[in-house]
Amino acid sequence: MVQDILPMLFALFSFSEFFGDMTFVLKIFVLMTIISFIVMHLGTGPLAIILILGISYFVLIGAFWFFGSVYVLMMLLMFGVSGILIDFFFVGGMGTPQEQTPISHGIDLRAKRGAMMAHGRGSPRRRMMR
Repeated sequence: MVQDILPMLFALFSFSEFFGDMTFVLKIFVLMTIISFIVMHLGTGPLAIILILGISYFVLIGAFWFFGSVYVLMMLLMFGVSGILIDFFFVGGMGTPQEQTPISHGIDLRAKRGAMMAHGRGSPRRRMMR
């Protein structure tokens, strides 16, 4: 009985430890982002240090459940996930089968031009010169 439960408990604890470690690493990256943003905009004066401490406390301890997920989403978008999503949904046609275009190859284009010439429409250059 105990031998069956031990592997499950070990897997549960190892997953929770991994999740905790990744949260700690994410907090370090968020802290570095806050520090670099404030130092770039305000310098290294006493006001900047007070703001770094205050914002870091609020973001890392107070509401990290929100700011951590926003930070991860922002990083994914910055690293190009948005380009993949745009390609998939808008360029690829959202997974629907592609419709036939009116002119799919050169033979269709030649036939369409021939039909235009037969009806007297001619080329666009000729129409502009009239």
